[in-house]
Amino acid sequence: MVTISRQAGAGGDEIARLLAEDLGWRLLDNEVLERLLVQSGFPQVEVEAYNEKRPGLWHRFSAEKDRYLHFLKLASYEFARQGSCIIVGRGGQVLFGNIPGILRVRVIAPLQDRVMNVCKKFGDDEHRARQAIQHSDNERSGFYRFLFHTNWDSLELYDLIINTHLISVNTATDLIMRTLAAKETAERKKETSRKLEDLYLSQKAIVAILFEQKLPIHFLEIAVDNGVITLKGTAQDHPSIERCQEVAARVFNMNKINNEICFSPKYVEVLAGIHRSTADGMAG
Repeated sequence: MVTISRQAGAGGDEIARLLAEDLGWRLLDNEVLERLLVQSGFPQVEVEAYNEKRPGLWHRFSAEKDRYLHFLKLASYEFARQGSCIIVGRGGQVLFGNIPGILRVRVIAPLQDRVMNVCKKFGDDEHRARQAIQHSDNERSGFYRFLFHTNWDSLELYDLIINTHLISVNTATDLIMRTLAAKETAERKKETSRKLEDLYLSQKAIVAILFEQKLPIHFLEIAVDNGVITLKGTAQDHPSIERCQEVAARVFNMNKINNEICFSPKYVEVLAGIHRSTADGMAG
């Protein structure tokens, strides 16, 4: 599996398409992901608002941020668990950052190269192309800060960084393929599949608990360690805690689930008060 992050005009989308064709792998680009998000129940209008863009002020303070992130994870993990694939954009290098055997690629180029590429592709003049690229960079950078609290340009997010100034799309594709064939990458395929399945089931359970059953569980986390499922979080009533365990057991098809969700009604009341105060302040 490969994740590809790319600067506008650097050739990352072309590399991803060529790589998918050469390997015969499935490609998760923006178009496919948006369709999966809508199919999973996320509103089309909200999908478009988060299309690798820095969301508006309202979204920054609303619960839609968390909802979008949970559905984004679910759609991405479900796609990845089905077999070899390429994930383009949408934080793939972050979402799959802890999965062994996944190659995280970054495609960059000097600004002037990117401007020339955009001019050739879309017929824009140089001034408009430069503005479009700078806008795209700002939006994507804001998208990563807002959703993942990370810097899009952080080198530690990537295993392979390709500068297309002197490297063609074909050469870049070949370089990625040779990296994938390396022994240290190929040997981890079984572990990768197991980790992806754990991620998918955990996220499926979280979406079911928070958005399908609408259970009032705060800071919900589901950890999987050698087949042991553990629920963590905070709740204001015992029935919700018990129901949370039932939903997780159904998703994982397991009878035994470690339930470490804390019963803390006073803490939840304080948290709710903070949210109300924030909303009132925005309304005012």
